[in-house]
Amino acid sequence: MQTPHKTRWYQSLTLRVLALFWFLLLGAAAAAFYTAYHYTQPTQPEPLAEDFERTLQPVFESALGAGLLQPGRLLVGEYRVLARYEHTALEPTFAPALHPDYRGYISDLLDQPEALQVPVGDKMLAGPFTVDNALLVVARPLTEQEISELIAQHERDWFPRVVWLSVAFSGVGALILGVWFVRPLRRLRNATREIAEGKAYPNLARLPNRRDELGELARTLAATAVELATSRDAQRRLLSDVSHELRSPLARSQIALDLLGDETETLRSSPHYRQIEKDIFRLGTIIDSILWLSRLENGLDEPIREEVKPMELFEEMKGDIGYAQADWQERLRLEGSDLPTLQTDPVLLRLVLENLIRNGFQYGPEQGIVTLTAKQVQSAGKACLKMDIRDQGPGVEPSKLEQLFEPFFRADPSRHHGAGVGLGLALCQRATRVLGGELEAQNHPEGGLIASLTVPLA
Repeated sequence: MQTPHKTRWYQSLTLRVLALFWFLLLGAAAAAFYTAYHYTQPTQPEPLAEDFERTLQPVFESALGAGLLQPGRLLVGEYRVLARYEHTALEPTFAPALHPDYRGYISDLLDQPEALQVPVGDKMLAGPFTVDNALLVVARPLTEQEISELIAQHERDWFPRVVWLSVAFSGVGALILGVWFVRPLRRLRNATREIAEGKAYPNLARLPNRRDELGELARTLAATAVELATSRDAQRRLLSDVSHELRSPLARSQIALDLLGDETETLRSSPHYRQIEKDIFRLGTIIDSILWLSRLENGLDEPIREEVKPMELFEEMKGDIGYAQADWQERLRLEGSDLPTLQTDPVLLRLVLENLIRNGFQYGPEQGIVTLTAKQVQSAGKACLKMDIRDQGPGVEPSKLEQLFEPFFRADPSRHHGAGVGLGLALCQRATRVLGGELEAQNHPEGGLIASLTVPLA
């Protein structure tokens, strides 16, 4: 069975869903934290600016008494008294119609040991100023420079905190949502792989009990697994029955034909007799190929791995091919030296190589050469043996190269009717997958078709 493609980390659905949830929560959390911080963070008092002392000191010195400096009175320019506190009073006196937000800041300023200033809204509050036995808090409008500095300070103060808090809280929330959303998908993925391995009852845990779309998908997947297993078992029984029902009449026909030939010697020399004998043999070969192909596709044949010396296998195969076709042995060229030992199934490997070599002779010219070249290569980080089988035929149209390994496909059905029905290369492809290798075909630049078989050394 082909090894499942492993999803790379940057292609993971888990990562994508996690990132999506994270970004959404990050934006919402950032907006919430910004709003909360901006409207709830109190402004801290700062040292008194020179303009307050320079402007108010002459006013305080020229005043006849603190009793004239009442809350709400405009002192000079835009400087106005907002609050007044006398030691004999229980609470400070505020300017008429003063907004409640200012009173808390004024109370904080009155508790300070020295005069400070604090921006509140569009005003700069300053105090406490001592005049006689009274404490005064004075305000003026904020200048444009102070407004700009205040905005910049707010950005410096709240932005890093909002970012880190947003990242932390949204990260935890995204992780929980991502795991909750992706976990059933991973369970479905693993169950699908189990079904591909032939299991009738994949491990779906409690997914079929869910009432949402994922639960419906899990129930459908479970039913499909049972149906596939039932169909696979029926197909295996059919293969066994077909093997018996087709081979038995063919065997009897072959025996009957041999007995008929023994009774009448002149019959063996008849072209009709030879044609029947040839057709019976060809039909048996086709049936064996179809059954073998089905067994490979259904995983009924597993490779039996053992040590194989490539050159010895090639020489043995060359001798067997020459036994059936003497001239093929002379026209088969073997190239390769110092080849490593393989750990593979020699029967499947030989099946593939023999089919490829026979195709080379059948589709090549009358006295064409077929060359088998072998060498060690690296493929997908593993040591492999690559075997190229090249013929001297006309090659295949580029548009049909990808179809060569499909069952019953023939690149040129009008030629070489004795070459088969198009199952040889399909068998080779399936057998190569069982061996864990790769098989591909391409036209050689100098002419002919070259089939490349690559199998791992171990």
